[in-house]
Amino acid sequence: MTTPRLFVLEDLFKFNNIVMDPLVEVYSQPFLLPKILEHPELVLTADAPDNSLMGFILGTRVEDASESFGHGKSMSWNHGHISAVAVAHDYRKLGLGTRLLTTVRDILDRQNDFYVDLFVREKNTNAIGLYESLGYVKYRWMPKFYADDHGYEMRLPLSRDVDRKSLEGIMIKKIYSFGNKLYYLLMFYIFGIIAIIIGGKLVE
Repeated sequence: MTTPRLFVLEDLFKFNNIVMDPLVEVYSQPFLLPKILEHPELVLTADAPDNSLMGFILGTRVEDASESFGHGKSMSWNHGHISAVAVAHDYRKLGLGTRLLTTVRDILDRQNDFYVDLFVREKNTNAIGLYESLGYVKYRWMPKFYADDHGYEMRLPLSRDVDRKSLEGIMIKKIYSFGNKLYYLLMFYIFGIIAIIIGGKLVE
């Protein structure tokens, strides 16, 4: 099993083969560098035999976040966030994504963080399946979070969150998300009918 190592700045010149995948979000260096420097212990990669990168994960932390759960009681805690995780096409289905995600999870657990969250494209069903197999839960649906797709926020409670408070309110969010999806489907249907009517009149 490949052992992940800390990502170094020179790796920025070696991961084009990974980020060119259409389902991988491509970030600019001004976005990446501060996150790499802020929490370098959460940015990991794995080397292939030819010294190329097999995959990488960009983790970070949100410190002293204040959130309201349950009956509106505000709590302050630290939680982890996965900004990006990707595996090169030739090294998929080998468990590397799982290894990267569980390594960052274990680091955050030792730091006594409350939960880990991440954002994922709605159409990226393979990634969603991987996250769910590791215990992540769809916390909320986010319409048009991406320029060309909807998204989900997914959360994984850590050991400190014994009562799973980080998932409180999830049913309300699911009902709200379902309502949003119905709204988008209705608008899509209505605008489709309008386009057909207008197109028919133009033909006449």
